[in-house]
Amino acid sequence: MSQKPRKPIVPKVSRRDFLRYSATATGGAVMLPSTAWAYAPSSAKPTIKPWTIPKFYPVEHRDVIVVGSGFGGAITAHRLTAHGVNVTLIEQGRRWDKPLAAGETRFSKNLYPDGRSTWLCNTTVTPLGPPLPINKTTGVLQGRQLAGKTVLNGAAYGGGSIAYGGILAKPEEHIFKQVFPTEISYQEMQRHYDTVGRMLGRGTIPNDVLKTDPFTHVRVARDQCDKAGLEWELIPTATNWDIVRQELAGTIPPSITQGEAIYGVNSGAKGTLDNTYLKLAENTGRLDVRTLHQVQAIGQNAAGLYTLNTYQINEAGYITAYRSFTCKKLFLTAGTVTTTSLLVKAKAKGTLSKLNAHVGQGWGNNGNVYALRMAVGESTGKWQGGPPAIGVRDLNNPLGPLFIEHPQLPLGIDIRSLLYFGIGISPTRGTFRYDNASGDVVIDWPSKDLGQERINQSLLNTLDKMNQTNGGFTTSALDNFASKVKDDICYHPVGGCVMGKAADFFGRIKGYQGLYVNDGSFMPGASGCVNPSFTIAALAERNIERIIAEDF
Repeated sequence: MSQKPRKPIVPKVSRRDFLRYSATATGGAVMLPSTAWAYAPSSAKPTIKPWTIPKFYPVEHRDVIVVGSGFGGAITAHRLTAHGVNVTLIEQGRRWDKPLAAGETRFSKNLYPDGRSTWLCNTTVTPLGPPLPINKTTGVLQGRQLAGKTVLNGAAYGGGSIAYGGILAKPEEHIFKQVFPTEISYQEMQRHYDTVGRMLGRGTIPNDVLKTDPFTHVRVARDQCDKAGLEWELIPTATNWDIVRQELAGTIPPSITQGEAIYGVNSGAKGTLDNTYLKLAENTGRLDVRTLHQVQAIGQNAAGLYTLNTYQINEAGYITAYRSFTCKKLFLTAGTVTTTSLLVKAKAKGTLSKLNAHVGQGWGNNGNVYALRMAVGESTGKWQGGPPAIGVRDLNNPLGPLFIEHPQLPLGIDIRSLLYFGIGISPTRGTFRYDNASGDVVIDWPSKDLGQERINQSLLNTLDKMNQTNGGFTTSALDNFASKVKDDICYHPVGGCVMGKAADFFGRIKGYQGLYVNDGSFMPGASGCVNPSFTIAALAERNIERIIAEDF
């Protein structure tokens, strides 16, 4: 039986000396929180190891700092370094490209997860099944309880690309225009979509791969759509199909063909940022990468420089050092929750007091809902291979447009079931708020979300059509069959520093010069009935192109 951890004994350190150092490092803006020496009760927060004193380092100045290495951060770093700009990139997660011993896997396996799966937590955070006990370390997938949901994001060098399904879907033009303001031209975006697609190896599943046993479930899903009169399509993904073929041939161990995705793909078949944009940036010699650095607070000092205070941590989650930085230009690309939280906290604390009232507003869950069809009448395969390869664009649904993906459900047994993940457009938006009592940023969300209820019913109606013609029944299968669909998970958090409101239409944060946002927080709370990563990346290409032309 696990025991409740005791509060570690921390050596006493002079608070006067601590505050004096912080004030010097940040040019007068003391931002390291006063609770820095206290035990952090949340398993997702770094702690201080008993009998140790984290080291203080002198403040470091950089011209440009990028916080976060996901789609926006990687693209920003690549384009800036290619332009001749020296960039320091700060990332809370670790690298996953170290050499492996014989038989060792790089990432955690889906069925047998270990600490590599989950960010600083003693249990897994995925929704499919009960939480499993794991060793606590800096794993790739971070889960946070916000807005009554488990909000997931990548926590690694490469950000969300390490933990995403690889889907690079583009919204239809008329749906895009329902979500995005007219200042974001769909025609202009095509060039940037094409650029991202080339960089990440975008394509659909080849016929020879589709015919193989691990993709039985895809063929069944396709054929059952035909029987139900539903229009299906192949989903473009960032996949190296030659590596998939090596897995199928048995020349390398199975990975993506056994459904690996959310904890990373061990074979390297998934297109990720650490092997594309970030590698190109590093090859210039102008990218200074600081992994395992968690930004705690940002601000601006009397000299007009942006200030950052960070915890440097080890892979066990212990704070090993306090590091402070200043810079002339600061790009926030740490993902929707972290980017917005840093800004909301800075506004509440007065370190970025000129942020406008829109900062923290406009957050959405991208209409995420999922369900399982069981007893579908056919074998769906023992190992359901990935990436997700087929989808249904139910855009004329009377309850609202809906895109339905069929992701893999790799269990190692044939349960004759198919998993579905819906993405709709809900008008419901949440607001980030700094809670003084806890010192955390929370999201205010309505207790009754009518927009999400319509999306849920829309998915259920479509799955009912499949059941009526093919057999089977719909269930979440995750809470004793108590519900048919579930919306308690958010894979696609978007918004919080929305285009045209908190920032201009190229990511310049209003009220400040040289402060930018270039990630999912820039999105208007939805992505147009598709996974948001492709659009976030295309917008990042668009934004940094204009910023380089006009601000550098």
